[in-house]
Amino acid sequence: MNDLQEARLPDLQRRHLLGVLTGLGLGLGAYEAMAAAPRVPLAVGEHVNRAFVLPLLQLLEQGAGWTWDLQFAPMGRVLALAERGQSLAFGLGRTPARETVMAFSDPLFSSRVWPVLRRDRGLRLRSVEDLRGLTVCLARSMSYGAAVDAAKGQDFQVEYADGDPMTRLRMLAAQRCDVVLMSHRSADPWLLERRLRSAAGYSALIEVGAVPLVTEPVHVACALGSPLLRYLPQLNEALRRQHQAIQALVDSEL
Repeated sequence: MNDLQEARLPDLQRRHLLGVLTGLGLGLGAYEAMAAAPRVPLAVGEHVNRAFVLPLLQLLEQGAGWTWDLQFAPMGRVLALAERGQSLAFGLGRTPARETVMAFSDPLFSSRVWPVLRRDRGLRLRSVEDLRGLTVCLARSMSYGAAVDAAKGQDFQVEYADGDPMTRLRMLAAQRCDVVLMSHRSADPWLLERRLRSAAGYSALIEVGAVPLVTEPVHVACALGSPLLRYLPQLNEALRRQHQAIQALVDSEL
């Protein structure tokens, strides 16, 4: 491809998009509105359930009148990008440490921290206190709520494994830990158990506890002092506008 061809590509893309919009009866005004919409950087954990998260982000785009500039990354990098003010961060819980450096949107939805267990152990965990004396597999860069964060390394021992959550399930299967903590928005443990069985192939081995150990809201976060803070009020307004559609998505089995 020569320089002239490269220079023409953006113009050809613009003309193609304009043609599509015209065919839909929208025309130049719609194209100009799309082109003028700000692109807002948003960092998202690479292992999120994209079948749920992407429709949620689309609803927020529509409500706020902007386009997300998405970056999927390990959670450690998501936090670093947010703390440096380079991006908003999706799906964070509030913690005292984070509140010293970041501001938070209104809640997007509630997330629950579920205990995932070997069925043959017969453990019955109903609270964070029930983790006392156990070894728990966690992701180092995740927060599981203030109660869990305060107890880890004190009331229970921790085996860390960042990255793919299936790594922690393999550690559970190998008896390197007694329980894995995993986040899922549903109040029905079977929805998480069915997903894990399908993904990990441990149909007869694992079970999800009957009750979540922690329930807390998750947010979009932004560094204090960042120019991106100006987007949080618009995001909160988008959450109010799209409340019914978001709730229907949260209640779905995606």
